[in-house]
Amino acid sequence: MGCDVSKSVEVNDVNTAEDEAADFSDNQIDTIRSTWPILSRDMVGFGEKVFLRIFLEEPRIKTVFKNFSYMDENNLKQSKIFLDHVTKFMQVVDSVVDSLEKPKTEIQQTLLMLGARHATFDGFDIEYFAVYIKVLMSVWETAIGEEFIPEVRESWNIVFTYIVRYLCQGYELYVLESEHEKSCNGNSSVT
Repeated sequence: MGCDVSKSVEVNDVNTAEDEAADFSDNQIDTIRSTWPILSRDMVGFGEKVFLRIFLEEPRIKTVFKNFSYMDENNLKQSKIFLDHVTKFMQVVDSVVDSLEKPKTEIQQTLLMLGARHATFDGFDIEYFAVYIKVLMSVWETAIGEEFIPEVRESWNIVFTYIVRYLCQGYELYVLESEHEKSCNGNSSVT
C-alpha cells in the first residue's frame, strides 16, 4: 500500500496565516517608509553589517554557508558569493517594505518558500531566525541613529517578526512534509 496523500501534513491556508499576522497600522507603515530610505541607500553595506554581526552573535550560522564559511571578514567583503547573498537578503526586506500596503499573499508565499529553502541547508536550525531579528534591530538602530525612537523600534520589530513568522512557517512545513514523505517512502513496500 502506498502513502495516502490526502492524509498529508495539515497546512494553514493563507487566510488563516493572515489572520494571525495583524495588518500594519498606517502609523507603522509611515514610520517604516520614512526610515527605510536611510537603509536602502546602501543595501549591500547594511546587509554586510547584518551578516557580519550575525556571524559574531552565532558563529554556527556561518558554518551553514559552505561557500564562504572559511573566510575572514575582509575576504567576505570581497566575496561575490557573500555579497550576492547579502543583496538577496536585503531585497527580501525591500520587498516586504514595498508590500506593506498591498495584499500580503504574494510576499507571504515568497517568505514561506524562503523559509522552506533554509530547511534544506545542512546545519541550519530554525532557532537561528531569532538571531536575525536581534541583529537587524541593532544594525538598524546604529544606522538610523537618534531617529530610532521607540515608535521606530516597535514598527521595525513588527516587520522583522512578520518576516520571521513566515520564514519559520515555511521551514516547519518543509520539515513536516519531508518527514511525511520519508514515512510514506518507508511504508511503500508494505502490502
